[in-house]
Order: sequence, then C-alpha cells, then structure tokens
Amino acid sequence: MCKSLLKELRFKIGEQYDLNEFNLKSLESTFTNGLEYENYEYIKGDFKTLFGLEFSSNIILQYNADILLGIIYEFKLTDLKVLVEKIGSYLPIDIEFNEENPVLGKTFSLFQNQEILLMLDIQGAVQLKVCKFQG
Repeated sequence: MCKSLLKELRFKIGEQYDLNEFNLKSLESTFTNGLEYENYEYIKGDFKTLFGLEFSSNIILQYNADILLGIIYEFKLTDLKVLVEKIGSYLPIDIEFNEENPVLGKTFSLFQNQEILLMLDIQGAVQLKVCKFQG
C-alpha cells in the first residue's frame, strides 16, 4: 500500500545528498522544530510529472546533515481532485475536500508511520510533502 506509493515518489527519505548533488540548485535554508533544512531545487529535467500530473515548479529536496528529510512536490490548485484520487488509489484517505472552493491555508495529514509523514498543503498551489517523521 504505502510502499508502492513511496516508489512512485522517486526520492527516498534518508538518501544521501551526494546522490543528487550535481542536479541541485541551492535555496535559502529553513528551520522547523529546531532543525535546519538545507533546501535545494531539483533542476535535472528528467522528472516532471507524478501520476501524470505536471509539477507547477521544480521539486524541493530538504536535507539535514546531508540526509534527505523532506521532499516537496508542487501542483496547480486545479489538480487537487485528481491528485487526491491518485493518492487514494494507494492509501485510504478519509478527508473531504471541496474541489470547487478549497480552503486555502489548510494542511491535511494523509499518512503517518514511525518513519514517514505524507501531507497535502493547500495554498495558491497544492504541495504534496513527504517528510521524515520526527515523533
């Protein structure tokens, strides 16, 4: 169920920085829960869609001590319904979305185990976030 979804997501939490270092552009660091995340834009043009939906911006990879702890995939707001349906084919999602008029500024937790947290963040765009669960 979740393992097959994680294979679709291409990058894996816990990967080393050097696997992608020549395909990354440095961005401003951020702090979350006392950890500094070194943010990088994935600029290699080989991965532009997920579930057949085109990304609205390049993928952001977040590292701490050269270990991948977060991945952010961004989609157009109009892709929300299809994105939820595609994720729902891998995971049971018990969240109701108003596709016609989504609530902006809302974050939905879709899946969590001892290692991974999967969230949807609805802003001006839709961000699918995969993060290391920090318990």
